[in-house]
Amino acid sequence: MVGFIRTLLFIIFFYYLFKMIARYVLPFLLKKGVENMQKKQQQEFDRFRNEAMKREGEVKVETKGKPKRSTTTDDTEGEYVDFEEVE
Repeated sequence: MVGFIRTLLFIIFFYYLFKMIARYVLPFLLKKGVENMQKKQQQEFDRFRNEAMKREGEVKVETKGKPKRSTTTDDTEGEYVDFEEVE
């Protein structure tokens, strides 16, 4: 009987503890998450607006890196030969 009451008290204690955490901590975490998303969105909007406001005639080329080109040909790759059909 004592074990049942102790278990019941633990369940009630953890229920109210979880309820308090959900009431005070979760809204704080959600608020911080929303603020971070708003900051990211504002930064993306500012970047887009700056790119749109470029002067007319200005050209900017951005590359992510040089593509690697193979100078050797693969053995399975054939060479194209132009030919004429003879009758």
